[in-house]
Amino acid sequence: MADGRTMRRASLIALAILVLAPYASTASPVSRGVISCSNSSMDSLPSNWTIPDQSCIRVDLGELQQGESIAFQISSDNDVDILLFSASTVSIYQSEQTYRIDSVWQSESVFESFSGSGEWHWSVPSDRETTRWYLVIDNLAHPSDAGHGSQGGQASEASLEAGIITPEPFTLSDSIHRVEADSFSVAAGPFSVDEGTQMRIQARTMQGFPDIFVMNEDAFSLYSPSENWSSSSRIVSADMLLVTTERTNLWEVSGIGDEDLYVVVDNRAGPGGGGAGTSHAAVTVTVTLTPILNPIISSETNLESVDVGAQVSLSALDTPNKSEQIEGSSFSWDIDDDGVSDASGYSVTHVWDSPGIYPVRLWATSTDSRSASSTIEVSVIDQSDPVVSIGGGETIVKGYGEVLEISGWFSDNWGVDRVDWLLDGNIIESNYSIQTGVDEDASSSINIEVIDDFSPGVHIVSLLVTDKSGRSSQDDLEVSFVDITPPEILLQLVDSLPYNSQAEATVGDPVIFQISAIDNQSSSISYTWIIEQGTENEIEFIGPQVIHVFSTEGPQNVYCRVENEAGLTTFAEILVVVEGEETGGGLGALGLAIIAVFVIGIIAVGGFIAFNLAVRRKMSDIVEQEEENEEEAQTTEKPPEDVGMWGQRTTNPFQPSYEPQVRTPVEIDINDLIDKTQISEPTMGTSEVDELQSEIANLDLETNIEKASDDDSRKVRKDCSSCSDRFELELPPGIDSAYTNCPHCGSEELVGL
Repeated sequence: MADGRTMRRASLIALAILVLAPYASTASPVSRGVISCSNSSMDSLPSNWTIPDQSCIRVDLGELQQGESIAFQISSDNDVDILLFSASTVSIYQSEQTYRIDSVWQSESVFESFSGSGEWHWSVPSDRETTRWYLVIDNLAHPSDAGHGSQGGQASEASLEAGIITPEPFTLSDSIHRVEADSFSVAAGPFSVDEGTQMRIQARTMQGFPDIFVMNEDAFSLYSPSENWSSSSRIVSADMLLVTTERTNLWEVSGIGDEDLYVVVDNRAGPGGGGAGTSHAAVTVTVTLTPILNPIISSETNLESVDVGAQVSLSALDTPNKSEQIEGSSFSWDIDDDGVSDASGYSVTHVWDSPGIYPVRLWATSTDSRSASSTIEVSVIDQSDPVVSIGGGETIVKGYGEVLEISGWFSDNWGVDRVDWLLDGNIIESNYSIQTGVDEDASSSINIEVIDDFSPGVHIVSLLVTDKSGRSSQDDLEVSFVDITPPEILLQLVDSLPYNSQAEATVGDPVIFQISAIDNQSSSISYTWIIEQGTENEIEFIGPQVIHVFSTEGPQNVYCRVENEAGLTTFAEILVVVEGEETGGGLGALGLAIIAVFVIGIIAVGGFIAFNLAVRRKMSDIVEQEEENEEEAQTTEKPPEDVGMWGQRTTNPFQPSYEPQVRTPVEIDINDLIDKTQISEPTMGTSEVDELQSEIANLDLETNIEKASDDDSRKVRKDCSSCSDRFELELPPGIDSAYTNCPHCGSEELVGL
């Protein structure tokens, strides 16, 4: 039984093997060979080899860092393939796998089916870490080359030389460029250079017939879009057309301003004389600069006119240095023209302490050990006036008999020659002993006794300083000679009465305050009154006389500040005891004034009536007397005189100098009287006229009328400028205007007749 199961298991295994056998043979990999190349290294170069058919040479270039460049020179009598691999991809080539892709070989340094001789430079890509590289010279039909390149068939004699390139200073580009047909490649740019820089362009062609152009930014912007390119936009003097072998062009940069430049490998058709651009091109382009070395000294100061003692900054920053050909420490300065460097760096500061012409030399050494220098002359002239100060901007006041002491300070950028003190433009003291050289914080002082020979008022004291160049300046100070004694108060009056210890007043009644002072040294004196000081009703008045109405009872202090032109003051204090208004049976001041006006009015009316009656009686007597003596009067009469004219004479007692509103009624009666007298004979004797005038003059009418007129004319009505309410005030005799406060709101108002 067991043997039967064993037999069945063996049969199943045999069947499975028969079924799976075809699949197993299909899935197994195709066996590939390993390409073995003869090995060499860069240390053993240059070398010559005979490369048999279907063999290769592998040259170890060593470990290279990004940016390093290698120069290759090769020759071969038959077609070979020149291939470049990194250490990580060369095994793909040797294991007969596909290698003709950019991720495996370095296509810019690959030349298939190459024969003859050639030279190229290759730079390690900047995106690679440090790694080992291999150059392969292939003379075989590689299983994965798809029939491209050399397929061998015969032995080749080849030689190779290679080495690490030590770049020259200011090398912008040194590598091979592969360009497809009808295309271009930028060999260098954009880069900025100084005008005057020498540019050396060297081209080594390995394949094709390219052109080399130099363009500025504007030209390149037209060139790069193929449909808009104009060959005239390039810099023709820097061209290299149809480069078939090694060529070099040296061009001095000029006329580009601040624009950047481009070096372009062109593989397009045109311009005339250039390559056709119909096949691939491979060319090594090396661009090297020799930057201009032209040190330039500049300064924000005008070096043709520098002030003595002024700090001057000299700069080398205007020196052409776009290629960074000069380091900051490579600038050296010779300030005193002794051939020895006094400072180094981009800038230096210096001060010349005396006039003269001073040469300054700037040396510059480039990073490639070239050197150059330039020299300028600095003209130093004394252009500054002395600095003078006698301090303070306020007027100094001194009284007669006092001593005025003034000090001054001065300095000059070169040296002071003379110092003078002046009063009102006249020299009063000089100092000729100033030492030569620069005077810093030098000083001088003067004492002036204020004597009676000086007029009072403002005077100017000046300190005048003259330097060694004849330049001068001065500083002025105002001084005022004044009386030093305050005003003297001569008289204080309250309501026209001399003040003695205290005064009395009534609420609501105006009070007149007067004061008089004298000061022999001042032509004017100011008076300032302060009433109810320290309260909400505090008021100030100006002038020697004021009127005030007190509104509250109690003692009040009235102050007057008397000030002369020199600002000296004397204070007067008046104590006023203010009583309340009289009530009940008392008439008060206002009642008495009303009664007085009424009495004066009655007297005036009575006098006026008596005056009219007397005139009428006298005129009747005159008319009767004239009728009796008519004949006698005719023989002796003088030329008739118009009574109306007589009544208007300035000496006529009928026309006293009253106010118009007072004398108007009297004038009406006089005219009426004259009209009546003109009904009679218009003439009279001289004696009668004199008698009439004498009688009229004896009447005491003028006094009564004047009193009534004065009483009425001293009342003043005023609309307040603040509250617009009207108030009435009677001014005392002899006072035509005064300041008072409104009884309604307290505003200070000026009232007057």
